[in-house]
Amino acid sequence: MKSLTNVLRAEMRTAARGESKQAVDALRAELQAIRKSIALLERRLLTGIATGVAGAKRGVRAAIGKGADGRRARFSSALMRRHRDSLGMSRKAYARLLGVSSLSIYLWEAGRTKPRRQTVLAWQDIRKKGARELRVLAGVTAPPRAKGKKRAKRTAPRAAVKKRAKRTALRAAVKKRTPRAAKKRARRRTAKRMGRAKAA
Repeated sequence: MKSLTNVLRAEMRTAARGESKQAVDALRAELQAIRKSIALLERRLLTGIATGVAGAKRGVRAAIGKGADGRRARFSSALMRRHRDSLGMSRKAYARLLGVSSLSIYLWEAGRTKPRRQTVLAWQDIRKKGARELRVLAGVTAPPRAKGKKRAKRTAPRAAVKKRAKRTALRAAVKKRTPRAAKKRARRRTAKRMGRAKAA
C-alpha cells in the first residue's frame, strides 16, 4: 500500500509540475507579448510627440510676424535704404510718408532699432506704390537723383596756381592804393631827395 501511495504522490507531483510549467510558460509568453506591445506603444508615442513638436514649430514659424489679418511684417534696413535712394528722397521726406521722424528713419536704416508692426505694414504698402505718387505724397517736386554720374573734377594744379597768382597781385595792388602805403612811398621819396641834397 505504501508503495502505491508513493507512486500516486509522485505521479501527482509530476502532473502538478507539468501543469505549473505549462501555466508558467503561458504566463511568460503573455508577459513577453505585453512587453512588446508596450515597447511599440512607447515608440509610437515618441514618434507622435516628435511629429507634434515639429508641426508646432512649423506653425510657430508660420505665425511669426502675422497678425489678425494674416499679413507678415517683414523688415529689412538695407531694403529701406535702397528704396529711399531709388526714390531720391531725403530722410525727412521719406519720414513724412510713414508719419515718423527723420531720426527714426536713420536708426532703422542703420539697424540700431526696428519699427513697430504697424509701421512695417505701412512701409510695405508704400513700396507697392509708384515713385511719382510717393513724391507727390511726400511733397517732393524735384526729380530723383541720377545714379552713375560723377562729380566734376577739381581744377588742374596749374589753374590753381594761376588763380593764386592773380589773387596775390590783386592784394598787392589794393595795398598800394591804401593811404598808409602812399605815406610810406612819400617818406621814401623825401628820404631819397634829402640824401641827394646832402650828397650834392
